[in-house]
Amino acid sequence: MDVDIDWNILDAWLKELFAPELPPLISKTPAMLKQLKTLYQLHKPILTAQQTVENVQSEAAREYTALAANIADILKTANITLSGLSQPTSKALSELSATASDLGLSDMRIESFECAIASQTIQRFKQQTEAALLAEKTQKLQEKIRNSQSRQAKLRALLEERQSTVGSEEQKSREWVRNAQVVQQKSSEYRERLEELQRIQSERQAEARGLEYEQLKQLNDRVEQMRASVDEKQNMYDGYKALPPDIQLAYLKLEEAKVKLDQLRADCEVAADACF
Repeated sequence: MDVDIDWNILDAWLKELFAPELPPLISKTPAMLKQLKTLYQLHKPILTAQQTVENVQSEAAREYTALAANIADILKTANITLSGLSQPTSKALSELSATASDLGLSDMRIESFECAIASQTIQRFKQQTEAALLAEKTQKLQEKIRNSQSRQAKLRALLEERQSTVGSEEQKSREWVRNAQVVQQKSSEYRERLEELQRIQSERQAEARGLEYEQLKQLNDRVEQMRASVDEKQNMYDGYKALPPDIQLAYLKLEEAKVKLDQLRADCEVAADACF
């Protein structure tokens, strides 16, 4: 059955078919497997028939030899020769003889013709197999040639494009170099300016801290003076607590001074936070 025919069977068959020479190398593709299966299935009955014919031929050769001798005796006794045959019969015998000569036969027996036809059929199968392999190799070679030509065309187009743009690319390269130099120079200038600005800022911050410190010191001195004044007034207030109610105005003034003192303390703390 077709499903039982695999590459192992076909390889053995090809070795036997092309013996004593080695079979040609083939690509074991599904398409080639299908073709070889068809040839193998056609070759089997022909080979069987050929073997049967060869077996029968050797056995029948003796009978035909004896029969030919008897017929020759009969024709001789009857004085019948080939020249005495009719023209159609003589022409048929001549064509049959030419066919036997073309097939390389030493006689014109039916078995010899059948064996020669079987051999020719097998030879034709060999040629068909070789032709199929050659067609496949030719197709692959043509595909490689087309791919190579396509790659060659692309490389040629790329080379022509590079040659046409080499001048502009060199000009662009020179411009890039000049631009890079300008950028580097500007970067150095900006870096120097930035360092100078940072230096100036540091100096100004130091000066600002010094001014803030001086202002804070002055404010602190004022607060201390006011605290001393408040303490003095507080002492006075403590001494005047026992005075009559008409002294209450002095007490209110003292309270106002204490409020101002608290406000000055708050301002002092804010200024200190701003400095540090």
